[in-house]
Amino acid sequence: MEKKTIYSGMPFICGGVGVLLYALVFGIGSVPSYPIAAIVGVAAYFLGKRVFPDQVIEVEAAPKSGNAEVDALIMEARDQLLRISEANAAIADPQLSAQIDDISLTCKEILQRLEEQPNRMNELRTFLRYYLPTTEKLLAARAKLESDAASGHNGEVISRIHEAVNQVQSAFHKQLEALNAYRFLDLESEMDVLTSMLKSDGLTGEAEDIPDVTEGLQQEAEEKVEDPFSGLFAKGDKG
Repeated sequence: MEKKTIYSGMPFICGGVGVLLYALVFGIGSVPSYPIAAIVGVAAYFLGKRVFPDQVIEVEAAPKSGNAEVDALIMEARDQLLRISEANAAIADPQLSAQIDDISLTCKEILQRLEEQPNRMNELRTFLRYYLPTTEKLLAARAKLESDAASGHNGEVISRIHEAVNQVQSAFHKQLEALNAYRFLDLESEMDVLTSMLKSDGLTGEAEDIPDVTEGLQQEAEEKVEDPFSGLFAKGDKG
């Protein structure tokens, strides 16, 4: 998150109104009237600054993964999360709403991991190109059925959507766990390499031969992770 200042235009309007009122009441024509009108305008401007201060808000910083395609995917996913939040605002079911909040939070963490590890893009392409937009469509449809849910109509459809949301929530958590496993593996590999180099340079007081501590780590990292979304939706055309 980063801070952004939204500047108010009202102080300038207040300054202009101050000068205008002075001119209407006292008139402007003599030499002294001009600096007095300017003083009134400046005073009105600062009064406007107090009454209508600038607003400082927090906004999501633009992704900086170092990969333009990854950054574009992250921005697209953020837009989809906004639409998911809009759908959630129209849903009265507190349990379902809490699940949607959890899905959104989990997805934001996934996007953060992707920004940190852009080399995971291919692994997450299906998630970003199919599962997330399909989830958005599913929740948008549920929001449109809100009046039906309140009246008890379309109960079977609504029930199936709730079941799908349960599956989505579980699958999103599994996807995040898989990414965290990669992150911890990378960190572990870095620590092992550091330890190995210190030992090989004789900086730890140990002179014995040092085995290759990274053996097998790369192979483990490259093993294919089971798709947590397998069977969640009928994939069809993923685009």
